[in-house]
Amino acid sequence: MQELLDELSRVLGRGVSVDDVAGRVVAHSAQTDDVDQARVRAILTRRVPADVAAWQEQHGIATATGPVRVPENAALGFQQRVGFPLRHNGVLVGYLWVLGDVPGLDLGGRLAALAAQVPAGERTPVRVVVALEPRVVRTVPAADAVPDLPGYVGVSDPHPPDRTGAAYQQALAAAELARLDPALPDRVRWSELGAYRLLLGAAPDEVLAGLSEVLLRTLEVYLDCGCEVRAAAERLHLHRTSLYYRLGRIAELTGRDLADGGARLELHLALKLVRLARRP
Repeated sequence: MQELLDELSRVLGRGVSVDDVAGRVVAHSAQTDDVDQARVRAILTRRVPADVAAWQEQHGIATATGPVRVPENAALGFQQRVGFPLRHNGVLVGYLWVLGDVPGLDLGGRLAALAAQVPAGERTPVRVVVALEPRVVRTVPAADAVPDLPGYVGVSDPHPPDRTGAAYQQALAAAELARLDPALPDRVRWSELGAYRLLLGAAPDEVLAGLSEVLLRTLEVYLDCGCEVRAAAERLHLHRTSLYYRLGRIAELTGRDLADGGARLELHLALKLVRLARRP
């Protein structure tokens, strides 16, 4: 794939890249003078930023059958570009992006060759359910309101209509993870992904909301001690009864079962991400 991209970039005289349908940067050509800040961010993090993905989807790239011209967005550091859907055996597997305008461009067999080289694991079809908030009453759809679809299904959190792109990314991530992680059900909501949400950029403060500094310290020591009550109580200079009380309050406030390994991982990761954010 890299050789194809570099050759295409040389012929066009423009930077080109390939993203998969989940927004991961699969490959990119050597940097050219026309590279923009949005593409630099994507390359450095190996993922298309959520605001950039939403801008691209706003112009129809997720449902396009042919090239899509996406206009400049100065606020995003986004230069005008053209996106080409990549399909393998009829299934959308990613997008080829060419910076700048490319009138009359026909890539022919190059698109098929690139699509064939997108990692095979990304080709399995998944289904997504995008939940949108009513304009007046903001509610979370009931579980039985989600269509009963076959296969792996991901459901987003409710979003306002102008944030459809972000909702789609949540639903797609949930569906893909349902397919990849046997610990998850075939039908999963974004809100049920636990630590995966944090790894995909969700704010750790959402997970830890409502916990006082005392409870945060208690939780971190407890998790650092491998959930060994005696060791944690000694480090905190607490009687075990007091520690159990605090752990009960933590479970109540966070809505997490501290006996569940996935919940422990999510909470522990959130605590460490908060510490990481405080570095100078």
